[in-house]
Amino acid sequence: MAFNSALFYDLEPPVPKHSEIELKAAFDAFLAQNDTYKNQYRQSHFNCAFDGYSFLGQTDSLNQYSYDLLYSFVMSNFSDIDAFPKEFRAFLKDTWSPTIQIVKDIEQRVINQLDLPGLASFYESYIGHMVSCNYYPAIDQTKLKEPLRLSKHVDVSLFTVFVYGANEGFSYEDHQGHIKPLYITDRCVVFPGYLLEYLTKGAHKALAHQVELLEMQQARYAFAFFSIPKPHAKLKFNDMTFESTTYYQHYLDLF
Repeated sequence: MAFNSALFYDLEPPVPKHSEIELKAAFDAFLAQNDTYKNQYRQSHFNCAFDGYSFLGQTDSLNQYSYDLLYSFVMSNFSDIDAFPKEFRAFLKDTWSPTIQIVKDIEQRVINQLDLPGLASFYESYIGHMVSCNYYPAIDQTKLKEPLRLSKHVDVSLFTVFVYGANEGFSYEDHQGHIKPLYITDRCVVFPGYLLEYLTKGAHKALAHQVELLEMQQARYAFAFFSIPKPHAKLKFNDMTFESTTYYQHYLDLF
């Protein structure tokens, strides 16, 4: 399919998607642990950006509403590797860096496309990365009021990158307010987050998107990589100066 570059960024030549097998296996191993173990790694344990575990029905997650139908674990390069559950450490030690380099290469290509004064230096000085590992269990659709697994939202990121491609059920809002599916793709996908909208004062809009529950929908995994401001940093972009903590709160106030 041809991406609309006003919503998704064209990568020419396209970047083939990479395998999620290693990260999925680590996430599965974590999810198989008992609740006492998993709850040790909630966001309050890290108190660092968005790092940590969130679960279906949780009322204090920074990653999802209590009625969203998923379990998630967020990891970033802002926390020490040993602070994360043992199930993820091999991935973090061996695979994180080369994966993030793929993400950075994609994002820098987009920055070159955008040609926004100051964006390249802002990215280099202030941006780090996180990944959100998301598991959507099989759901009895007849018991739901709305056929959504994840509510419509924009991401906290400068850019969001699907290194492992896009999975069935992802849909987005176009400029006319219509919800459209993004079909399964065999390439990396990148789109703008709220930080780009914030920096450009609305000139570049964040992509609003959601995850729908389709008929006969089985369990679903998704892994999204985000470029976000380093925590507790004072940021400068052209004539703007702001704290990353202030930005995070501004983003959370959207919800």
